[in-house]
Amino acid sequence: MARRRSEVIAEQGGVQIRTDPGNPDGRVMLIDGIEASYVDLADPTFLDFSYVRRIGDVIDVGWPESQPVAAVHLGGAGATLPRYIRASRPRSRQTVFEISADVLTLSREHLGLRSGAGLRVHQQDARLGLLGLGDETQDLVVGDAFEGTRVPGSLGSAEAAREIARVLRPAGLYVLNVIDSPPLPYARAQISTLRMAFAELAAIADPGVLRGRRTGNVVFVAGQQELPLDAIRERARQGAVPERVMDTRDCVRFAGGARPLYDDSPAGAMPALPEYG
Repeated sequence: MARRRSEVIAEQGGVQIRTDPGNPDGRVMLIDGIEASYVDLADPTFLDFSYVRRIGDVIDVGWPESQPVAAVHLGGAGATLPRYIRASRPRSRQTVFEISADVLTLSREHLGLRSGAGLRVHQQDARLGLLGLGDETQDLVVGDAFEGTRVPGSLGSAEAAREIARVLRPAGLYVLNVIDSPPLPYARAQISTLRMAFAELAAIADPGVLRGRRTGNVVFVAGQQELPLDAIRERARQGAVPERVMDTRDCVRFAGGARPLYDDSPAGAMPALPEYG
C-alpha cells in the first residue's frame, strides 16, 4: 500500500523501520523494500494492513476477547499479531519463530518486541521450530513468513501442512497469508496442498484479486472442524474494501487441477514469483 513520504529511523541488512507521517506512533517495517508490518506503538490492537485485519477477524471470531489462546507464529516480522493477541487475550501462550536476526534486532530496538508475559520469541527456522512442539498443543498457527513475495518452500508444502495439523488441537485453526499474481497459480496450488492435511478450508481475498485483475493477498483458514464462515463473512464485508470468503467447495473449484506442493517438488513445479509493489 502506498504511503506518504516517511523517515527511515533504523536500517539493518535489508530491513528498514520507517515512520508513518499520519501517525506519530506508527512504524512500518520493510523487508527488501516490501512493507512487512505496521505497528502502532501506543495501540497494539490497531491492525492497519487489510490482510492482517482479516487474520485478526478470524482470531476474534474463533476466540472471544479475553479468552486466552495457545498460538504459534511462523514468521515474526514486526510481531503485529502477537502484540494484538497479548493485548486482547492477556493470558495467552504464544511462540514466534523468526529466522532473520536483523528483523528481530530492529523489532526489539524500535517496535517494543519483548519476550515474557506468555510470549517466547526464537530466532529459528519455523519448520524446524514446529518439530519441537507437541501433538495437539496449539489452538492457532499463523503462517506469515516470506522469502521476497513467496512463502518459503519448507512452509508451503504438504509435509509442512501435516506438521501444522499435528500440533493443532481438534478445534484449532491454521491461518496462512500468501501473495499471488494473476492467474493466482500459487494460491491455487496452496488449496490443493492444504487439502492434503485439513478437512475444511476457506479463503479470504479482495474480489478483484480472485478475479485475476491484480496482485494481492489471499488469507487461507484451515481446520478439521466446521469453520465459522458466517461470522467471518460478516467481518469481511465490513472492511474498507469488502472481501469475498470462499468455503471448502468454492476453494476446490477455484483450485481446478492445481497440484499440491511437496518438500521435494522440482523447481519447475513452483509457480513464478508474484510481482508486488
